Amino acid sequence: MKEKQVPIWKFSNELEGIILIGFSLVIFKLYISKKILIILEPEMLPFLLFAMVSLFIIGFFRILNSDLNGADCDCEVCDPSSSMGIIIMKSSLFILVIILSFVVNDFIDTVQVPFK
Repeated sequence: MKEKQVPIWKFSNELEGIILIGFSLVIFKLYISKKILIILEPEMLPFLLFAMVSLFIIGFFRILNSDLNGADCDCEVCDPSSSMGIIIMKSSLFILVIILSFVVNDFIDTVQVPFK
């Protein structure tokens, strides 16, 4: 019996959804800890909250729609010659940024650097 293969585009859609949700969680963490005010003016916070919610919703629907069967796609992700390794290499930079934003920020809080 022949085993069904999972299409590459399905994994790519799920990975893109995870990345979008990850960036919305990074924004949420910065907003809750009030460290976003170091980067942005307080007048920009409504736009930031809109971007955070939008990224989360788009990421959620990207993951939700990744299980479509026979979806038509004209992008390079649907190309049958693209491999899983290429997709992971393209997404690894974004994943690295998300991981570092959760890890390094906590590390900076514990280190006291004297500025004089």
